[in-house]
Amino acid sequence: MCKISIVMPVYNKEKYIARGIHSILVQTFKDWELIIIDDGSTDGSLNQCKKFRDSRIQVFHTLNRGVSEARNLGIRKATGEYITFIDSDDFVAENYLEKIYRPDEEMVIGGVAKVDINGKVIERIRPYLDGNVYIEDMAKTFYKEQLATGIYGFVSSKLIKKSVIEKNKIRFDSKINLAEDYDFFLKIYGCIEQVWFTDYTGYYYEQETINSAITMDDNKIDFFEQINIQKKTKSFLRKNHSFGEWEEKQYNQIISNYAYTILMMSATKGKKIYSNNFNRLKKEHIVYLGEGGKAMQIIMSGYNRGLTSGTYAVLRLKKAIRNVLKGER
Repeated sequence: MCKISIVMPVYNKEKYIARGIHSILVQTFKDWELIIIDDGSTDGSLNQCKKFRDSRIQVFHTLNRGVSEARNLGIRKATGEYITFIDSDDFVAENYLEKIYRPDEEMVIGGVAKVDINGKVIERIRPYLDGNVYIEDMAKTFYKEQLATGIYGFVSSKLIKKSVIEKNKIRFDSKINLAEDYDFFLKIYGCIEQVWFTDYTGYYYEQETINSAITMDDNKIDFFEQINIQKKTKSFLRKNHSFGEWEEKQYNQIISNYAYTILMMSATKGKKIYSNNFNRLKKEHIVYLGEGGKAMQIIMSGYNRGLTSGTYAVLRLKKAIRNVLKGER
């Protein structure tokens, strides 16, 4: 058994993986294990991983089942007292583990440095809070900070006591292909009493790598799952007495945007799919409160009134006009 288990999922990161592994090998904190899960890579990623000879490194190869299943396998294989995640296209400073290791804390959250393709720091994101903070106090600025920086959802720069994960049977949800890490940590926050915050930013997250969620096609995103994640956020904030007027306004705007996106995408797939998703949104009790641009106001006002056919017709017309304009160009 070691102090820290590092879980690193890999999928087609041949260009970056060696840099990440090397940054772990030179850590000043020595009591770690690195569990690499090659998720069915089709490039030379697996061979790159096998080049490193260190008894603390374990490499597992699986069929491609997605990053969530890869991380879940890593959790199962982990023997450390604590777990941290480092993605295969990222790297860390040599004192990273030393800085985030806090014995006896349930969880540690640090900052992140965003870097360009040359490793130059573009931006440093630090938590608003510092030191030991109770969850109820963390919740007071949680939504504002999450919407501003995304820090509570980053899989990076976090250390979690493995017993918390196992006791509460927490895993990544493989059905979610965007914000699955935020969903995972929402479960963690609901099971612990305190978090230790540090402004240390020794985790380097490269912005321009392939397969980034930043470039994910909307058609591959389940926006109903995104609505569900926001509902979990609302539940967490209410539990900790921090869902006030500002939070409610932001929440409603986000949910309305997701609903509008669902309707727009559904309209391109035919009347039956559109009607099914329209009715599904109604069952979610989503009510539009008037925010957004003119097109969104027209469609979502019609949605509020239950005008399935009318909103479908407008969206189809909108798409037809756009296609004509593109043709004219």
